[in-house]
Amino acid sequence: MKKIIINTLRIFIIALTLTSLSSCNDDYLQEIPQGFLSPENTFTDKEGFESGINDLYRVSRNIGVTSENLSGMVSTERDKSMTALYGAGTDLCWYWNKVDFFSDYTNINSFNATPQNYWIIFYTMIKGANVIITRSEAEEMTWDNESDKLLIQAQARFFRGMAYRYLVHLFGDVPIIEEEITSPKLDFTRNPKSEVYSFIIEDLDFASRNLPEANNRDGKLSKAAADHWLAEIYISTGEFDKSIEAASRVINDSQYQLMIERFGTMTDKPGDVFWDLFRLGNQNNANNKEVIWAWQVEYNVPGGMVENRLQRQWGPFLEQLKAADGKAAILKDEFLGRPIGFIRPSVYMEYTIWQSDWDNDVRNSEFNMQRQFYVNNPASSDFGNVIKPKPADTVRSHFVYVQKANHPHGHPQGYDTGGRLYSDVYAMRLAETYLLRAEAYLNNRETDKAAADINVVRSRAGATPVNAAEVDIHYILDERARELLIEEPRRLTLARLGLLDERVKMYNPVSAPTIEDFHNLWPIPQTEIDANQGAELIQNTGY
Repeated sequence: MKKIIINTLRIFIIALTLTSLSSCNDDYLQEIPQGFLSPENTFTDKEGFESGINDLYRVSRNIGVTSENLSGMVSTERDKSMTALYGAGTDLCWYWNKVDFFSDYTNINSFNATPQNYWIIFYTMIKGANVIITRSEAEEMTWDNESDKLLIQAQARFFRGMAYRYLVHLFGDVPIIEEEITSPKLDFTRNPKSEVYSFIIEDLDFASRNLPEANNRDGKLSKAAADHWLAEIYISTGEFDKSIEAASRVINDSQYQLMIERFGTMTDKPGDVFWDLFRLGNQNNANNKEVIWAWQVEYNVPGGMVENRLQRQWGPFLEQLKAADGKAAILKDEFLGRPIGFIRPSVYMEYTIWQSDWDNDVRNSEFNMQRQFYVNNPASSDFGNVIKPKPADTVRSHFVYVQKANHPHGHPQGYDTGGRLYSDVYAMRLAETYLLRAEAYLNNRETDKAAADINVVRSRAGATPVNAAEVDIHYILDERARELLIEEPRRLTLARLGLLDERVKMYNPVSAPTIEDFHNLWPIPQTEIDANQGAELIQNTGY
């Protein structure tokens, strides 16, 4: 079975220990009867540590798949949190109703649920990783061999480094917590970004040296995952040669290559190789040489059936469209699912980035960027005709339907999806590694090599090669949008580069009037500041 099996009994107590930064209280001082599972009697053997690691996989999935099990989060808040990280309020799109901070940045403050929700996720990962790392070195823990311990620690340190990667890019200076906290602590202070970057590099370097080299495409981490993010972090520290070295370790590994021929579960259906990358069952697929790591989702499997709401968020609200005779134009079916149109793509995302290669870039093919819809209601006299949208339809109901967020022929729960998908979700794939190395080459003033890496990606897409003189950071961001749309957390990428406000002003007319440069970072949640009574947890400038 390809899915990671989680020991749910052991995980119950492990999950209880994974709380937010400020959740230390008197409950931690209560004695826990030994008849119940606790960290003291769970992390006593290899199986217990593996259960803890599996829970970190689960928690990490909250970043790339709709956040689950966060207290007080209703479905709309989860949708908003996901769209905020992956595009809303950036150069790509805005939230359709224009009432929240993704559209009006005057509404963002330290009480917003979205930054707080992600702060909880990241520090939950850190706390869980620290418990595992600390207890793996406990005197009372006996390992059968050193390699078992190093593998557990490598995975835990990868997840800790991963969490700090998101924190430092989105919040700037943040508290570094290096070990398990066993008593109340209310005096956290923020470490400078430089120290956080160094901490991340230490963790990811350890993971790179101790994770297995073999990638079994089973949702487990391998060495390449650590090297991929090392390539990104070294760009942030200005160590461009080290970034190039880390990315090259992945690119030169024969296990990985860009997919250039059709593969997987639906090659009998009309499509192309880029379309194949995102079909149900093709992410963690033995034939997919492009995947470095993907979060696992599985319909009707305990622990795997989480709500991937990409379709609900990114697809137009087609059910609201009317045919010429006034009847419903679109009925739910296996090809369209049930998108709800929570985001509205910018002109930049829908048209501008495709202009130079509109007809030959496979990423813009009808299979990947559907712009034309047909009346599928047999009760309408307009049945089978192309829908001609009214101007009002284009606000939410008729715009490009990015097929990464759809599974035609592949909804395991049937066509009435409620906007949910049950496919694995890429955390990283090789195309991004090439673009990261291109970014490092650009910073290293080796634009010819940067262009060469970009052209590897563009060649697979059938797009015109770029000349070295054309390559700058904005071109790389455009190429990331073409290749990684919906996959990359766009807000994190732009915040990492300090370009969120600039790119919004360039391409997002709805959000542009209210964004300022300090919005490149999110505010520190007020709940954390208020609970930290022993020291001042300084708020970010502007909030």
